[in-house]
Amino acid sequence: MDSGGGESSCRSSSDNCDLRNDREGNLIKFTCFLCGLTENCRYGLVEVSGRTHTYQYKDEMYYMLDPFRNRNVNERRLTRTKTDIDNKPSGSKTANIFDILVLGAICSICGQSVCIDEDCSVFYTKTFCIICVNREKTHFPKSFVEQIDAVRKQRKSERQELKRSF
Repeated sequence: MDSGGGESSCRSSSDNCDLRNDREGNLIKFTCFLCGLTENCRYGLVEVSGRTHTYQYKDEMYYMLDPFRNRNVNERRLTRTKTDIDNKPSGSKTANIFDILVLGAICSICGQSVCIDEDCSVFYTKTFCIICVNREKTHFPKSFVEQIDAVRKQRKSERQELKRSF
């Protein structure tokens, strides 16, 4: 794991992506079809490392190097031990879990790009947009749908309270 300059790699569906500089390279434009969030980012499978394990997201997703992460401050950065280095194949770089910002994915039903905001999508074994979840409620567990509805009602009331306070 590299600790300087934000150097890390992620596996894309076609090959490895070098995230040293997100301003160059294979960036694509992501737009959430529900809320309109638009950002230049990468698309593919992401593999990240944590304290003890390496994790791979199940689905391909839209992601970018986290613009809010200060890579010059190493106090939160996880350092590799000699055993980690010995167990890693040479030349293999895995992004630190703190380096990646996931923006969204593609809905498994309709195929539209959707961001990860809870008003736009949910993850239940795969990513689904809220429109498809509402349309296909019978295909999801009842408790799952009830939980989604409860969260949406709570968020709606919070927004109304916020509007009243201004």
